[in-house]
Amino acid sequence: MTLLLKELKKFSGKFNNGKTINVINQKLGYMVRGGDPDAIDSIVPMAYGNLALDLILKGIHGRLVVLRNGRYDNAPLDVVTTSKKVVDVKRHYNSERLRPHFKSFEFQPLFIMTGGYT
Repeated sequence: MTLLLKELKKFSGKFNNGKTINVINQKLGYMVRGGDPDAIDSIVPMAYGNLALDLILKGIHGRLVVLRNGRYDNAPLDVVTTSKKVVDVKRHYNSERLRPHFKSFEFQPLFIMTGGYT
């Protein structure tokens, strides 16, 4: 665990009613897609990281960076903690080919979202 992760875990209790949170380290990127990275694979993680840092520098806590209606935004953490989010795999994915089902890309979101949050 890096020094940054240790410090994040140590100070998380200050913003979580005294309870520390577990912290993981993951390179930002789109890990599910197969093939060589493209521009989106570089731009999106960099934007998320910068937007998260902007929230921290503004003293805004308890929020996460999201993509909502194709635009970067932030949302309260309870969006991901108050209910179970389930992706309808049969509806959205061809499990044999490990890729999304699309008959047409027209009016489809850039990223397939889970049900229950718009």
